[in-house]
Amino acid sequence: MKHIPLVLLLLCACSGGDPTPTGTVCPDPDPMTLTYDNFGREFMTKYCTWCHDSSLPRSKRNGAPLYHDFDTLLGVLQVPDHIDEETGIGPDATNRFMPPDRCPSELGGVANTNCAKPTDEERKQLAEWIACERNRPHNFNVDAGVDAP
Repeated sequence: MKHIPLVLLLLCACSGGDPTPTGTVCPDPDPMTLTYDNFGREFMTKYCTWCHDSSLPRSKRNGAPLYHDFDTLLGVLQVPDHIDEETGIGPDATNRFMPPDRCPSELGGVANTNCAKPTDEERKQLAEWIACERNRPHNFNVDAGVDAP
């Protein structure tokens, strides 16, 4: 019983906060200034797909969950809340949980180098892009091309 306060103190000291929705909303009307082609693809390639790539088996993902694959727009749109809550900055939250401190220097490799980190401005743009992209029309049918309108 005498150890409970100590355990609670340690838990609080180790807590870096919880992933929280940023509360970012897409401006109305959607300005279309941030798109997958001019922002999302490059952001995901630079910061995320080292571990979040659909080609990687569980053993090569450095802990990234299966089916959290950000090498395609469809993959991003399957878990937009997760991305926002782990990496985005908005009016309700500042999330810097991802990328982690250590990353692989090659796709699917061991985490052997410092991860590139997005700037706060890039994190704000990410949250806005996610907020807008989730409401845009998409056609992911096989016969429609990659992302036909």
